[in-house]
Amino acid sequence: MSWISPWRENKLKYRSDLVILLDILEAIDEDGSLISHIASHANMPHPRVKEKLDIMVKNGLITEEIDDEGKRVYKITRKGIEVRRRIKEIVYMLKELGLLKRED
Repeated sequence: MSWISPWRENKLKYRSDLVILLDILEAIDEDGSLISHIASHANMPHPRVKEKLDIMVKNGLITEEIDDEGKRVYKITRKGIEVRRRIKEIVYMLKELGLLKRED
């Protein structure tokens, strides 16, 4: 009989980068969102979210602005809205085909 680790059932569930990108884009609206809100919505630590946000800014999916209180605010662009819509469609199709877990 082989030994079964008690931690086996408690493995972290990893999300695909596509689903993470979608989670972040869904957390950002046109009025702007703070990184704390985005990190909470995406269930990710701030440094990791910041890395993803920087990439999204460079690719024109979101903008980064400083509000009147000196807080960094992220806003989704038209391009970001379109990419979000397309990613939702892709994620839906991948789940329907069984290529992506339903809980993602």
